[in-house]
Amino acid sequence: MPRGRRSAVTSGLAELRKQAQSVMKRLQRAGKRQLTAIERQIEKLNRQRQALLHEIGLGVGGGSARGRAAGAGGGRRGRRARVDWNGVFARLPKGSFKANDVRKIVPGVAAGTLSQRLTGWGKEKKLKRTGSRRGTRYTKAA
Repeated sequence: MPRGRRSAVTSGLAELRKQAQSVMKRLQRAGKRQLTAIERQIEKLNRQRQALLHEIGLGVGGGSARGRAAGAGGGRRGRRARVDWNGVFARLPKGSFKANDVRKIVPGVAAGTLSQRLTGWGKEKKLKRTGSRRGTRYTKAA
């Protein structure tokens, strides 16, 4: 093969390589732009989701951001307000009720705390307990 032919082939390959590299750079830049746009959109949607979760938490929690909505970021934030148990007792129904009915009055209270309070009212003779385990019902003592 003549020498001039080989250099023409080599220079043709070099030109093709340069073209391929420039096409690859353009594709990479376009891909980075698209990725950045998608990441921005995801951040915007996450902010909207957080706002909706906060609104739902306010609606379900009865005006306080306690519980699940505030705890979404992990861990408790700030102190909880003390529960006025005398006020809760005054709001209990006249007839028979379950522990779950009390939970509706004070939704942010832990199950163990609620159980302790019901037991305390029983010992103070403020409540009468009927049934056992899940079927336990309470009535206000006269």
